[in-house]
Amino acid sequence: MPRVIPRFVFPLFVTLTAVLAGCSSPKPVYEREDFAESNTFSRSVPAASSAACDAGRRALLSQGYLIDKYEPSRVTGHKNFEGEDGQHTQISFNVECASDGSGNDRATVFANAVQDRYSIKRTGNSASVGVSVLGQVSMPFGGSDDSLVKTASQTVTRPKFYDGFFQLLQRFLPDAQAAAAPHEPPVRTKGAA
Repeated sequence: MPRVIPRFVFPLFVTLTAVLAGCSSPKPVYEREDFAESNTFSRSVPAASSAACDAGRRALLSQGYLIDKYEPSRVTGHKNFEGEDGQHTQISFNVECASDGSGNDRATVFANAVQDRYSIKRTGNSASVGVSVLGQVSMPFGGSDDSLVKTASQTVTRPKFYDGFFQLLQRFLPDAQAAAAPHEPPVRTKGAA
């Protein structure tokens, strides 16, 4: 004898499935952003903000980054990479330096890097030439244009990446502080030529 399923079971099953599917869908990116206190993107350094940013500039230069913009409180630079699969990647690095305002030459350095990925897009071009004396003869000429198309952009969030940057910044900090210090011209003594 065939078994009869009550009429309310199927609608209940569909409703329950829809509710569970809604609960398991991934959250939008902005909902995963928690603004928690962390030191991944910032460090406090014992230097004036201008010396801290100069040390950041030196750290970027030491790793092959090209400096796009350098100001006393801001540095931006980038570095390009090419993978074997034809993917091109560019890391844009931003450094902001803010004095802590206490007058004791301490600054907070904020750093973030954005990784942009590009792919080559090939576009085919063709043209034809007609010669009217011979009749309608067309000779196709072909070619292609290649261009880079951005396929992804993402903030680099790996703590080890930023730890390395801040370690280099600390290494270059004494040189940056010395370069920022006012230099006195040498004192000439009488009789010295």
